[in-house]
Amino acid sequence: MKAFISLLITIKLFDLIHAFQSTQSIRFQTKAIRIKLNARPQTTSKYIHKNILTRRTINNFESTLPSNWEGALQKAIESAIHAPNHKRTEPWRFYLLGPQAIDKVCKLNADIVTSKKGVDAGEAKYQRWKDMPGWLVVTCRKSEDDMNNPTSLAREDYAACCCAVHNICLSLHAQGMGTKWTTGAVCFEERFAEAVGFDYSEEYTVGTIWFGNPVGEPVTPGKKLGVDNVLVKTN
Repeated sequence: MKAFISLLITIKLFDLIHAFQSTQSIRFQTKAIRIKLNARPQTTSKYIHKNILTRRTINNFESTLPSNWEGALQKAIESAIHAPNHKRTEPWRFYLLGPQAIDKVCKLNADIVTSKKGVDAGEAKYQRWKDMPGWLVVTCRKSEDDMNNPTSLAREDYAACCCAVHNICLSLHAQGMGTKWTTGAVCFEERFAEAVGFDYSEEYTVGTIWFGNPVGEPVTPGKKLGVDNVLVKTN
């Protein structure tokens, strides 16, 4: 009988020890997660700040995209859809252009340039655009609201899409790729929408992003105004 009671006590002690260890483990794990979420290392802040300051418009790209471009673009789009978006309308759409769509857009743009500046200028523009390795068109869902109304949904959505575009450019820059956000007149043609593949009555173009490996170092123009010139401190 004593042996049986001793066995029961041993089992109970084992259960209590196991329960205590589990509780401690959960507590330590929770603390670790909390520390990780709340951490703001200075090094991370410096990298983010540097990435913002060093991003520049790239005008010249290598002819072919890097081997990891699809994964890089996937991350960039993920960062885009996490842009500030009042009322959570998620108005953005992203169109990754293939060879046929690119050629249609280049020809359409060349036709516009030719009509204004002549055949030679049109041919030069066609070749220039054809040299761009990666094409991403960003559109915004149309709204019946008046864009001139500062509180309208139309303006809110456009602002959100602009933030999304900037996030894409920053993300690709952080991954070693360059971008150029272009808003040429061709982007707003109905024929452009047909070439890209979106409904002109439902969406409008925010911009076309060219992307790829940059050639050379971009020229960094000096800022006309510094922080002290644009920051107004009030009482």
